[in-house]
Amino acid sequence: MSLVFYDTETTGTKTFYDQVLQFAAIQTDEELNEIDRFEIRCRLLPHVVPAPGAMLVTGVNVSQLTNPSLPSHYEMVRAIREKLLSWSPTLFIGWNSIKFDEDLIRQALYKTLHNPYLTNSTGNSRSDAMRILQACSIFAPDALVFPIGDAGKQVFKLDVIAPANGFAHDRAHDAVGDVEATIFLCRLLQEKAPQIWSSFMRFSKKASVVDFINDERIFCLSEYYYGKPYSYIVTTIGNNRQNPAEWYVYDLSIAPESLLSLSESQLAERLTQSPKPLRRVKSNAAPMLFSAEEAPDICKGREHSMEELERRATVLQENQDFCKRLISAMESKMEEYPPSIHIESQIYDGFIEKPDEKLMDAFHDAEWSERYSIVEKFKDSRLRRIGRQLIYLERPELLDTAICLECELDTARRLLGHGDDIQWLTLPQALSEYEGILADSSGMQLERLRGHKIYLQKRHQHALSKLA
Repeated sequence: MSLVFYDTETTGTKTFYDQVLQFAAIQTDEELNEIDRFEIRCRLLPHVVPAPGAMLVTGVNVSQLTNPSLPSHYEMVRAIREKLLSWSPTLFIGWNSIKFDEDLIRQALYKTLHNPYLTNSTGNSRSDAMRILQACSIFAPDALVFPIGDAGKQVFKLDVIAPANGFAHDRAHDAVGDVEATIFLCRLLQEKAPQIWSSFMRFSKKASVVDFINDERIFCLSEYYYGKPYSYIVTTIGNNRQNPAEWYVYDLSIAPESLLSLSESQLAERLTQSPKPLRRVKSNAAPMLFSAEEAPDICKGREHSMEELERRATVLQENQDFCKRLISAMESKMEEYPPSIHIESQIYDGFIEKPDEKLMDAFHDAEWSERYSIVEKFKDSRLRRIGRQLIYLERPELLDTAICLECELDTARRLLGHGDDIQWLTLPQALSEYEGILADSSGMQLERLRGHKIYLQKRHQHALSKLA
């Protein structure tokens, strides 16, 4: 199977609401030799406000955001999807991709009427190079250089760790440059810590994770929180009843006998206290899993003998009712969120049904003049809203004047922050942020950022005029 390393540059960090501006990917074989590459940029969507901080980091100027010769967002996503499907089935790898880039790609697919789960369906799987290097820092700390930041913690920012290990990263925060840096680090890892690399290749597949955590009586789970590594010797006690890709594991550094007699309410309360008895493993998110024998010195549970850890696992295995109580208590403490009023946040409100999937394909195959009638046939109200917006963005002349006017007003209200539960960056917020950024800038950077501010001021005035 091939591997596909990819990266995005975006308008900001709000993965539900920001936009991919640049996408790059390099396909390699299993030895990380390049086979093919792909890069594309697009124009800014009219309802998205670029974050000043993102524009500062990426160096994107206004002319790039508005260049009429660039593809629209819809055209870019269509091209990305076509390329990725041509490389499938494959293993997708990014840098901090599972928590960031993947969400943005899912949103881009969802908001252009495509199945959002391209990277982990139809034979594809996913991993995250940052997690692989974090695991290396725990299990093979001398294999690579792990720079220490001002706070005394290891730094896993790509533009810091790649140069520290010898990569000339003169194109940091450019999607192509970041993909090349990621591959460079993975080649080093493959050479100097092959057992770490092999483990992550294995656990990029959901089925392999499920087999391991169910077959291994006790094992080591490692995680990173706020730049610090944590490891636990655990045993699997059951599955999340609402999400079959999520499993619960018990921290064997805590004697299960200490919890057996607790009431339901006491047990629920204990699960919120440190050290937490239960942890979650997402089988489709490339978890850091190793055998108990490979557990590092920092691992909780190493203070006990293997015999004692096995005994504790036996206590849990023989008390299935208690395990069920633990899971029930865990799930009773999970916060339930009310349904969102915003289409972007509704992406996980249900899978798209087969008849609507067929209509989605028909939408993309049809002439633009025929697409509105297809949109109105969607059973899923999310898809109807997305379809109407796509036609407005791509071919507004095909819509009724009243519909176009309402879309224009919705865009203006969104940009100005009118309405309830505003989750995205608005024009007034962005303009306010520029005041501080401009004060700390100089030279060409200052000129570029001033151009952004002037551009946003014009958009602000235009939005106000629409609502006047």
